Amino acid sequence: MKEIEYIDDWRKVKNAEIIDVRSPSEFKNDHIPGSINIPILNDKQRHDVGKTYKEVNPFKAKIMGASIISKNISKFLDNEFFSRNGSWQALIYCWRGGQRSRSLALVLNEIGWRISILRGGYKNYRKLVLDELNDLSKYQFKILQGQTGSAKTKILNCLNNMNAQVIDLENLACHRGSLLGSEINKKQYSQRYFESLLHNAIDKFDCTKPIFIESESSKIGKLHLPKKLWTKLNESDRLLLNVPIDERIKFLLKEYKHLTKDCKLIQPFISGMKGKIANEKLSNWTNLIQKQDWKNFVKEILENHYDPKYSFSAMKHNNKIKHKIDVIKLNKLSIENASKKILEYFN
Repeated sequence: MKEIEYIDDWRKVKNAEIIDVRSPSEFKNDHIPGSINIPILNDKQRHDVGKTYKEVNPFKAKIMGASIISKNISKFLDNEFFSRNGSWQALIYCWRGGQRSRSLALVLNEIGWRISILRGGYKNYRKLVLDELNDLSKYQFKILQGQTGSAKTKILNCLNNMNAQVIDLENLACHRGSLLGSEINKKQYSQRYFESLLHNAIDKFDCTKPIFIESESSKIGKLHLPKKLWTKLNESDRLLLNVPIDERIKFLLKEYKHLTKDCKLIQPFISGMKGKIANEKLSNWTNLIQKQDWKNFVKEILENHYDPKYSFSAMKHNNKIKHKIDVIKLNKLSIENASKKILEYFN
């Protein structure tokens, strides 16, 4: 029987399913992207064992934990693991790569599967993620900059389809940015898992080729960009998209159609503008919403909020703009042509 192998870096194990044996709440907070959760102890069981450890004694807690873990592993063998074939491999991790990992690993290894344990567990993984997000010097980012409604995300998607290296921050954050950016039926991840997703995306890229990313603020919804990444993006070369306001209005009305169908979704934006915009202006916006005059509403918030805010922010990066592209129409052909120009400029 092959001995259980201890691995320092999860990326070094190829063709192995990654199993997180921590509790569901630990897994939800953060985990290795692509891993599955097989909780050796669920949240209540983990709490009860911990309580016994503190209030009774560690020995009784170990007996209690071993009993629960044995029953849980039996259930997992009958269900999650029953269909795995003989060549299946797994890398297992828990909080520190300790008892929870070893408990499952010993059983699976005895069956005959090739099993590894991540040395140091999640804590080791998290440290590597933070260390690597704090050292991005070898990567070259190229920033797409443009006013709200310039179809930057559409262009990123087009670049991705052309095999360029792309990070869609809004997609990773499950938020489109700004007070109107909440995604319907989607909740944002924890800050830790957002960082894991960012690291996972960057780690797959070729550092000799550019990575295209949209100009964003340091905060997307409730999530913050890692400080070193934010600094790196502010130092990176930029491309400016110039799009006429009428095109931006049409584009936004199409992209945010859900807001026009349910006016209640716009209320957080109106509430958030109190104290930032004159009451008379806010009253006018409310009237436009009530009349469902969406074209003029979008025009108003662009001219009186988003565009001035963008101009103030963009001034800081004028010296980083290396190229400009005029996009007269935001249709499929124009977006493809703009994407081709971007690749010509930066490749």
